[in-house]
Amino acid sequence: MLQLHAIQSNLSDFAARLRDRALEKKRTIAPIYDALRTQPHLCSRYEESMVLHKVAPIPIEEPALKKGLPERPASLTLCATDGSQIFPDRHLNADFFLLNISRIVFYIGTPQKPILQSCAQLYDVYQFEQDLTPENEDEPLISSEFVSALRQEEELRHLLDAASHARQEKNPLLALIDGTLICWHLKRLKPQTLQDAFTERYVKLLGEFRQQYLALASYISFPSSKEVVNLLQALLRPEMTAAQVECPKNLDDAEFFAGYLSKGERSAIFASRSESLKYYDESDRIYFFYLHTGREIARIEFPKWCYDLDMIDFIHATLFDDLEKGGGYPMTLTEAHEQAVVKSSEQEEFYRLLERLCMAKGYRLNYSAKSLSKRIAKL
Repeated sequence: MLQLHAIQSNLSDFAARLRDRALEKKRTIAPIYDALRTQPHLCSRYEESMVLHKVAPIPIEEPALKKGLPERPASLTLCATDGSQIFPDRHLNADFFLLNISRIVFYIGTPQKPILQSCAQLYDVYQFEQDLTPENEDEPLISSEFVSALRQEEELRHLLDAASHARQEKNPLLALIDGTLICWHLKRLKPQTLQDAFTERYVKLLGEFRQQYLALASYISFPSSKEVVNLLQALLRPEMTAAQVECPKNLDDAEFFAGYLSKGERSAIFASRSESLKYYDESDRIYFFYLHTGREIARIEFPKWCYDLDMIDFIHATLFDDLEKGGGYPMTLTEAHEQAVVKSSEQEEFYRLLERLCMAKGYRLNYSAKSLSKRIAKL
């Protein structure tokens, strides 16, 4: 049991330190804003050698750019997916995992009814592993990283299928997913053969959106990247030196743009230089901008081909309208999450059903003593 009164003094001191750091950041950012406003042609300065050893993007538009909110089309289609999972449980003598993937389609400005679905799939770990060829048999194949990677792959696959079926010639369509389109999550996956296989399939799915001209974007809430800050620090070096300014070490892009953009505005567009993109088709290279939602600074990612086909105003206007309806977070993604999440009561019901079916087949489902004590404590 947490004794809050015992740490109240520590919490008070911590709150004061947070306030002081925020004030210091605000003080040090101001000169950077001034330098940026007086340098409207920074793209011409950019050389990759300037940021070769930094996590920094390529400026596609002038970094000082602010773009106001465009007009949203009168009618459009929004698609989204999300997923949840039940991981393999080492405290149970049944080796499986479960994925639950939602599929959401909203027809905006038309009388068509929305589609709200979810699809659950049970995976037998033993059976599933027969098709895998590990480099090292001592390493567990079906790890939590494996399950998460498969879930994200299935989310993208379901999104592609939903968007393909929901396409209408008259109305523009946006396929929306939560989180990044850059497959950073696969770096933690072992062995390497599995990482390569997942990457190949993920990149192929991204290419399918381009081939079918299905606009795709991802929404990242509360992003922690420092890419743009690193870029600006390099591009503004002469001005920053003259003004004796340095970016605070713990300043991220979201904090920077929170004071630079107004509600509804987007930043300039940048191209990611992530090492993971070496596997992507050049047309699927990931671009991004930051959007002031009124509540937070969100990072919006999309493939390069969407920029080439001049879809950015559509993505900007559609996303902002959707997050306004959702009270600060895209309504479509909220509904996708609600349809996908496996609640604790549903999970308990699932295990009771599994127990009954195993009993009917003559197999006794056993829990470890530790797991059983936790289940009893919940009742």
